[in-house]
Amino acid sequence: MRTLVFGAGPIGRWLSLRLEQASKDVTLLARGEAYRSIDSNGVVLVDAYTGEKKVARVKLIERLEPGDRYDLVVVTMRKSSRLAVCPILAANQNLENILFMGNDVSGFQRYFEYLPKEKVLLGFPGAGGGWNGEDLVIADGDKPGDNGSPLYIGELDGETRERTDQIKEYFEAAGFPTSLERDIDGWLKYHFAFVGPTAGVVLMHGGDMQAVAQDKRALRKYIRACRQAGDVLRAVGYKRRQPPIFNLYYWLPVWLGSKIFRGFFRSRKVEIAMGLHASEIGEELSEMMEEFAELRARAGIETPDLDELITYAQQPA
Repeated sequence: MRTLVFGAGPIGRWLSLRLEQASKDVTLLARGEAYRSIDSNGVVLVDAYTGEKKVARVKLIERLEPGDRYDLVVVTMRKSSRLAVCPILAANQNLENILFMGNDVSGFQRYFEYLPKEKVLLGFPGAGGGWNGEDLVIADGDKPGDNGSPLYIGELDGETRERTDQIKEYFEAAGFPTSLERDIDGWLKYHFAFVGPTAGVVLMHGGDMQAVAQDKRALRKYIRACRQAGDVLRAVGYKRRQPPIFNLYYWLPVWLGSKIFRGFFRSRKVEIAMGLHASEIGEELSEMMEEFAELRARAGIETPDLDELITYAQQPA
């Protein structure tokens, strides 16, 4: 399967490096300084758990030409940039499948102004990380020695088609555990209900994860914020809280949940995935919060704790 990873941010580099190491036919599209750096040095990542530096020489392009052919395009750009690349993708009739991978509250519809429905899938990468000085640090897996972070992908209507199975098999052959989600739109909306408050409470403490873990009042506000976001989604028709672990925000009393999530914020995975990433996600969170506000208006539910935590992500760095 000839694959183009469109976007050379942390996830694009991680995905292309892993695919290259698995001997897959992968090309990375990068621009500007990112292109020049990767062209000179290759894709370079630092393992968050071991400190090992990983390097891969990946096929590199700076632009997608109308005649280029790919079986799969994985768009890993930030949410605010994805619509901007749709006309570029639409100008090429030789792209078989286009997987938009990343945070999303708005769903599929906005892509259909440019692209045929039958080409589009949504997904999310399980790895997390960000820049620590000049090093791109990635937490791939929940702990050292894991097989790798999962990928979550899904069709518009939740059906599993021949191409869905083929994409799943392709990623799994490259070492990615892959989950086919029957409601990827709902999955991504619930992911915002988790990641929005999580980034907010981290930035509330300036990225200091230990300070978050020690602040009981902030942890309780965090749990209430996740519940409020989940209540909105449930009220507008997304009845299944997903992934199932999201139910912990409801099943545990707030006081007990704050003790449980104290350990969560002390974990190395969260330290890397959110501690480094949270400071870069502010613009994206603001955009998602605007989209979430439309759902909240439909639900008629107030979300004071969520609103407060998101303000920390919206403040200038």
